[in-house]
Amino acid sequence: MIKSIYLDYNATVPILNEVKKTLLDCMDLGPINASSVHFYGREGKNILQIARSNIANLINTKSENIIFTSSATEAINLILGSFQNIVVSSIEHLAVLNSSKTDLLIPVDINGIVDLDYLEQLLKKISKDKKQILISVMWVNNETGVIQPIKDVINISKKYGCFVHCDAAQALGKIKIDFDELGADFLTISGHKIGAPSGIGALVYNNNFNLLPQILGGGQENGMRAGTENILGIIGFGEAARIISELPEITHSKVKFLRDYISNKIITLRPETVFLGDKVERVSNTILIALPNTPGDLALMKLDLANFSVSSGSACSSGKISKSHVVTAMGYDQLASNSIRISFPPNDFILETERLITIQELDRLAECWSNI
Repeated sequence: MIKSIYLDYNATVPILNEVKKTLLDCMDLGPINASSVHFYGREGKNILQIARSNIANLINTKSENIIFTSSATEAINLILGSFQNIVVSSIEHLAVLNSSKTDLLIPVDINGIVDLDYLEQLLKKISKDKKQILISVMWVNNETGVIQPIKDVINISKKYGCFVHCDAAQALGKIKIDFDELGADFLTISGHKIGAPSGIGALVYNNNFNLLPQILGGGQENGMRAGTENILGIIGFGEAARIISELPEITHSKVKFLRDYISNKIITLRPETVFLGDKVERVSNTILIALPNTPGDLALMKLDLANFSVSSGSACSSGKISKSHVVTAMGYDQLASNSIRISFPPNDFILETERLITIQELDRLAECWSNI
């Protein structure tokens, strides 16, 4: 049986080998519950603190600013559930759009960049009447890979006394994150985007706002998130963060070469292909493409039959293809059901630890795309 070639790293990164070893070692330690006061409880507390410190080192903040959750989605709900007045970009992840329940949307241009002038005019208008406004803008878009001008968003928001949340799930491991220098109030991240297990995320905050806990119970995580901590998920997240933070720097030259190679090959073989967000700064591992008059589910099926595991830019939790709100917001409504995302490993280190995709395989991928 031919193994499928995995090119859906924005969805999840396979668990790193060193993380797997750490998980197995942790399972051999015994029945660990960090809320207990005996030996095994102390072991659990130590694991939590080491993981918190590793993640804090990766994003440059204090370990006490980190709250563990089951996912970035839960962390987002914890933040947004504490605000009534929320402004979000029109291209946010559904975790933000569905939990914010707001109609105050910042539009984006044809490249998928948020309209900073619109944001300023909106805040100038509403900041006089509303208290405790939260602005939520993602750092890197999960479909296009476009990097948002997050520092400009923060500067404008702070001018009008607003709190700022940044969804950094797709930025972690791809670009340098310095939370303390950034100036945001809240950051949300996810473990499985950098080679940790699924089911673990974190909220990073600066302690200047009292959030309303969504899950009540035993008072774990400083009373912000009750429930026995997911020790395996947390130790895995911490180990993946340690590995990346100890790299001399996060490099992307090899990943970018693969992205540019397949892009050029596709343009040559199927020139009517539309590349979305490729005219502005974006992370090196992501391509979002579409063919006019070719539904995304058809393209996805053809590529899957050719043993390429990619994703639709508009896939929902049921696995069905829906219209991409991101592509629609960029002004390509007729392509909103056609987009296909190809995503390579987030950086050169993870690329080198995975099975390397060959140029011959990329050629075959481009040929398959050209024949759809």
